[in-house]
Amino acid sequence: MTDTELIQGILRRDRQAFQYLLEKYQKQVVKTAFYFTGNMEDAEDLSQDIFLEIITSAASFRHSAALSTWIYRITVNRSLNQVKRNKRRVIFQRLAHLFGDGTDNRRSALEPASSITPAEENEKRILLNNAINSLPENQRIAFVLSKYEDLPYKEICEIMNLSLSSVESLIHRAKINLQNKLSVHFPEFKKN
Repeated sequence: MTDTELIQGILRRDRQAFQYLLEKYQKQVVKTAFYFTGNMEDAEDLSQDIFLEIITSAASFRHSAALSTWIYRITVNRSLNQVKRNKRRVIFQRLAHLFGDGTDNRRSALEPASSITPAEENEKRILLNNAINSLPENQRIAFVLSKYEDLPYKEICEIMNLSLSSVESLIHRAKINLQNKLSVHFPEFKKN
């Protein structure tokens, strides 16, 4: 099924088109949403909203780019909005805890673990994810689409609506920033 046939099928509310859309793009959408949200449950919930948006806004698809690029753009935008909402919620929870009665004995997300676990690989992954999440938004988007989604720069340009040189620069700066952030924890990342 071509992109045009798929969009036309969605506009006609054709069940086969919906099924094809899900089969072809669901893993991609969930995976991309997960890279931004860091939580599989949130990513799966978000994917439902993303597919609903794809279906309801199919008439606005302009065919100037590939359907997959349009879907990535929707996924990235929705994921970033979710991350922003989650950050606000965490801030409000921390404020409530600060001004509350203090009976919550759970360890704060900001406190380091008190004992070293054998899961060093998991710690490295967490440090890397935190470093990636601390990048400026455009650097993070370009880096995730390039390194995690393995998209070519040309497609990243279309998704982010930027020039090739801008995307190359964002990815380069993201790598430098990550190297600087990770060199604190991993001497092998230090510049020579």
